[in-house]
Amino acid sequence: LFSVMEARRMGRLLKRAVWTSSQALRQAGVDIPDAVIIGTDFGCIENSESFLKALKGIDDAPLRPTHFMQSTHNTISSLIAIRLGAHGYNATYSHRGRSFESALLDARTQIALGDIDTALVGWFDEMTPDLSASLLSQGIEPKEHALAVVLSASPEGALEELSY
Repeated sequence: LFSVMEARRMGRLLKRAVWTSSQALRQAGVDIPDAVIIGTDFGCIENSESFLKALKGIDDAPLRPTHFMQSTHNTISSLIAIRLGAHGYNATYSHRGRSFESALLDARTQIALGDIDTALVGWFDEMTPDLSASLLSQGIEPKEHALAVVLSASPEGALEELSY
C-alpha cells in the first residue's frame, strides 16, 4: 500500500487513515468517491506537537518541514484524495466532539441535494502522551479513532439505509 519512502514520511495517523479508507472503498466497490469528507478532533497532533517542540527548542530534534506540512487538520482528507485521484468535493470537520457527526451530516446533505452520489466519510484521531494528559485533566477520556464508511445515493449493495 505504501512505498518505503511514503511510509517513512507519514505519521501513524496518516497511515491508518489511508489504509482504513482504502479498505472501506474496496468493500463498497467504489474506486473513486465523489467526495472525501473527514472528521477529526485534533488532526495530526503528533506532527503538530513535534513541530512546536522543535520550534520552541524543547527537543533536540531538528525543525522538520514535514511535521509542519502534516500538522494541519485537513492533511488527512487531502492525502486520501490525492492518493485516490479524487478531484471532487473535499472537506474536513474539526468540531471537537462532533467532528464525525458533522462529516456524516455533510455527506448526507450533499447526497440528498444530488450534488454527489458517493462519499468516503472518515473519523480519524490519534493520542499523544501530552494530549492524553491534557484531556484527562479536563475529565475527558482520551480515545483514538480510525473509522471510514462509504455513503451512496444508490441503495444497491448497502449495509444500511439512512433515512432523512
